[in-house]
Amino acid sequence: MGKSLKGKELGRGLYQRSDGLYVARIYTKGSPKPIYLYDSNLAKLKKKRDHEKARYIMGLNAGARKYTTAEWFDEWMKLYNIGRLKNTTINGYVDGFERITDYIGSVRLESLTPAHIRNMVERLQADGYAETSVEHSLTIVNLLLNSAVDSRMIPMNPCKGILIAKSEEAVVDPLQEDEEKVLTKEEIETFLNAAKNTRYYEVFYIILNTGMRIGELAALQWEDIDFHSHRIRVYKTLNKTTIFYDNKKNRVENPYNTKQITTPKKKASYRWIPMSKKVENAFLTWKVKQDMDKEKYGSKWGANNVLKDEYPDLVFTTKPGNLFLPQYGSQECSRILNIIDKKEIKRAQIENREPHLYSVYPHKFRHTFVTRMNQSNMSPFTVSKIAGHSSVNMTNYYTHLEKEYVSDEFNKFIETYEEENIPQIEENTTKDKYE
Repeated sequence: MGKSLKGKELGRGLYQRSDGLYVARIYTKGSPKPIYLYDSNLAKLKKKRDHEKARYIMGLNAGARKYTTAEWFDEWMKLYNIGRLKNTTINGYVDGFERITDYIGSVRLESLTPAHIRNMVERLQADGYAETSVEHSLTIVNLLLNSAVDSRMIPMNPCKGILIAKSEEAVVDPLQEDEEKVLTKEEIETFLNAAKNTRYYEVFYIILNTGMRIGELAALQWEDIDFHSHRIRVYKTLNKTTIFYDNKKNRVENPYNTKQITTPKKKASYRWIPMSKKVENAFLTWKVKQDMDKEKYGSKWGANNVLKDEYPDLVFTTKPGNLFLPQYGSQECSRILNIIDKKEIKRAQIENREPHLYSVYPHKFRHTFVTRMNQSNMSPFTVSKIAGHSSVNMTNYYTHLEKEYVSDEFNKFIETYEEENIPQIEENTTKDKYE
């Protein structure tokens, strides 16, 4: 039995040091060294001791005491993620966690409670983050703490049951938003006519008629274009990502950007896309441009292309032979659209009307392609295979039926059933009844 400085018995494993600090000594099975806990308040020390004993009974890892949430994140990344996940996924994990580091990063892992998580979510929302960003960060923290539970660091995940308050206001009319995800025939013609004499006209024509993601298009090699069988092989994507960890899984002091070609995230993205004759001609026209670039720049063509040695025959490149990055497609869309808008605004002023302005971005071509395939009455399964969707439900998400198509389809219904003899409502029948 330990004693206080005044000679009072404190109980087994408890004693008071000469400086007045109380000490609790706990022995655990299988460990020759005891665990020491300290506090200037005896009652608080006993609570710490009971808490530690409870953790031991539940089989929790005693090492959890040394981790803050941020430290456990670094450990989790090293143990389970770095070297196993793509750099783009690692990038997303780091971005999602760094968003909430100020709120829970310094909190001890074992002390983390649902109140901390709720406060984290509320603070993110108060700081103006979009719902998708808040959901992303909450997802990362949930994965992190699930791993802590599996590793016996904490008894339960404090994220469990935490919901994000959804905004009830509809900022955009859902019907209007649905229509704006697809380009109309007029918008396609206007954009392609404006793009016809630009360098990357073929890029937009090809993604409109193949539904490829811009990163998939940027990663194509000439060997992937099968002119004999009239199809395109898709099995990789080009992206730009940030490197946060080195080859030894240590966090780098100054994260840096890098360009990479990787395999797709999902198996469904590995596919062959049928190729029309006009798409083939677009590739061949582009080949002429690329060959002219090579002749113009000679040995300097591709000198600054960091992936040239590994991928020497990329289809889409800049004039000097550098990588055609996905963001270049968005930038070119904006440039062309700016030219269109200026002409439309000037024309509208002359005609005394509101200008018809619209948005164009590479992924909108993909939405349009999937919608057109569905409107052509192709089977949902075939559409999913060509688009590289993992399920028909995802294809439905990408399908936004045009107003003209819906009207035409409804007219077919009318033509089918208008011959039926439906009794006509006599004039004034309902009026007499309810007056």
